[in-house]
Amino acid sequence: MKAKSSGLAPDIFIKQLENGSVPTVVCIVGEEPYYRDLVRRTLLDTLFADVPQDSRDITVFEEKTDMKKLETLINTYPFFSGRTVALITDRELLNPKSEAENKKPKAAGKGKSKEVSLSKQELLQKMLGDVPDFCTVILQTEKMDGRQKFTKFLQKETVFVDCSPVDSRYLPAWLARQAERKGGSLTREAVQRIQEYLATVDNPPLQLLAAEVEKIAIYAGDRKKWTADDVDLLFSALPEIGAFALNNAITSKNTVLALQLLAEEQKKNTYLPLLAAKLLAHLRNILMVKEGERLGLSASRIAAESHKAPFLISMWQRDGARFNETRLRGAIQSLDQMVAEVSLGGRQFDRLEEIIAILCA
Repeated sequence: MKAKSSGLAPDIFIKQLENGSVPTVVCIVGEEPYYRDLVRRTLLDTLFADVPQDSRDITVFEEKTDMKKLETLINTYPFFSGRTVALITDRELLNPKSEAENKKPKAAGKGKSKEVSLSKQELLQKMLGDVPDFCTVILQTEKMDGRQKFTKFLQKETVFVDCSPVDSRYLPAWLARQAERKGGSLTREAVQRIQEYLATVDNPPLQLLAAEVEKIAIYAGDRKKWTADDVDLLFSALPEIGAFALNNAITSKNTVLALQLLAEEQKKNTYLPLLAAKLLAHLRNILMVKEGERLGLSASRIAAESHKAPFLISMWQRDGARFNETRLRGAIQSLDQMVAEVSLGGRQFDRLEEIIAILCA
């Protein structure tokens, strides 16, 4: 179970850093690696603004954290850089799967101090409540259990940065910010083309997208308006491109092109179940829109209930106009059966060719 999304958005936290607000304890939590890396890098660059990379005093605790060593680090003034950083990524410490992983140390005798009876998380919580100004503790993990007292403490008493994946509905705004940082802007058609490429993806691959936007900025040079043609030319690294082109050919009922693209995917040894899954997702979205229309729902209502961007609903409406519900359901059932049989040694690309031919007939 993930921690509740009650933390700061990464962009807001970065702005706070730019304004000179540097906390002593920062929790970077979430499943989006792009934001986790961006927040950590920005925080470290802010903390060590005038310190060369090789002189930065950063100690990483990846596993089996020695709590005494951590406590000593937090409370010992650094001699060289004037600041220390403890980066804790220890999964067993931050998000234990069981009570055994967070067990309390055994007391060795009556003379032992009271802290001996505390669990590792309780010891860490106590340390985080009194971190000196010369030290910054960074906790970084994909998930934290929102039911734990420790997680609730972090959310309430520390700077908790929520690095959850970006919903595809908010992709246009994210892309606009990326382009602005690179000194340019994407046209509406360019953004829509990217959305088309990623129509079957709930959470866009931000690291990959950021790299592609940077490539467009370099390619465009002094030209600051970036178009759909730029996207087509440079978004070659996206793993969804092949599936997008195939889906587009199928929903356009271009049987010849669809089979040619399928043959190319076979030559590339594309994993068939993944390719079929992309096609299944696309056909199910088209069917969802057609069912909504049959029930009298407006496009805006379908978008709200499905949590999809209105532009995508319009695209699926356009594609769905070429098919009836019976044909779509038949293709979806055939694809499901094909995927199930592939793992048992069943037919593969030749069977997908038949399904595409029947769907496009």
